[in-house]
Amino acid sequence: MFTDIERHGLLKFVPPNFLSVNVLVIDSPELLDELRKLLPAAQIAFMTTKRTHELEKICNDVRADLLVGNYLHGELPTAPKIFELILAQEILSAGETLYPTLLALNHLLTDSGALLTKFAEPTWTKARIVKLLDDAIYKEIRFLPDENFWLVKARKCTAEVAALKELFTESTRAELSRLLHRIEYDIDVDENFSRLIKLCDREGIFDEYLTDFINQVVVHESAKDFIRARSENFGRVLNFDS
Repeated sequence: MFTDIERHGLLKFVPPNFLSVNVLVIDSPELLDELRKLLPAAQIAFMTTKRTHELEKICNDVRADLLVGNYLHGELPTAPKIFELILAQEILSAGETLYPTLLALNHLLTDSGALLTKFAEPTWTKARIVKLLDDAIYKEIRFLPDENFWLVKARKCTAEVAALKELFTESTRAELSRLLHRIEYDIDVDENFSRLIKLCDREGIFDEYLTDFINQVVVHESAKDFIRARSENFGRVLNFDS
């Protein structure tokens, strides 16, 4: 039973799940067996710098794909948004390549995905970790104590933004974002506002969704006020955060 599985280390952040989620584990083969028990249907990829018979056997036993490459040198999968979880215990020892590597891993995460890692004090502090991950565009950073380490979970997006993104297709969201930015920066405002209303009507974008989306992508309060006032002419009611 799932409730009988004891989770260790980074796996404390991994709830049991029957879904076929995509997971990347980097250079931590000791996590694979327990991870497979927690995620029986997951598509697990294990990345290492050197293929060995021992690693091949471990991956075969847990049904994980073995990838060979040095992630510190940018040798990572190239497709964006493919992993729901990336477990990289030693990422913070990457030295000069740390920041670009964090950005590259962020690129691989789905909108609801998260990076899991760990650090020890006094080499790192929570404040330094938060600043580093924030600069690398991670959100909702959480810490858990674990013996002599701090475990870290950093999401690609906030839960609120991830939920918003799941309601409509990527192309619809991209068009919505483009139109809002053009309106905000006074580019063919009348034409783009007309296109915005037509997009919302065609795709069924309701007022609450549009309000939340605008709160996420529009920076200037004056632009929000303009969009709200103009939207009222089309029978739409947008209530923004004060």
